[in-house]
Amino acid sequence: MMTEFRVGVAHTINLGNYESMRIEASVTVEVKEGVTLDVLKTCAQRELQNLLRETYVAQRRVPKGESK
Repeated sequence: MMTEFRVGVAHTINLGNYESMRIEASVTVEVKEGVTLDVLKTCAQRELQNLLRETYVAQRRVPKGESK
């Protein structure tokens, strides 16, 4: 029986001037009895979109040449 559902995504953004930024995120969703795969996928995709958006915004705030 499946007890968790894990999915990940990566996105590379061209920043211009031969620079790019790669954002990776993954999320693990606990599988509850009676929940369909479609519901799990929708939940995981929503969480991943939020993680990617938050990571992108946080990275754009870091001045060039510096790292967090």
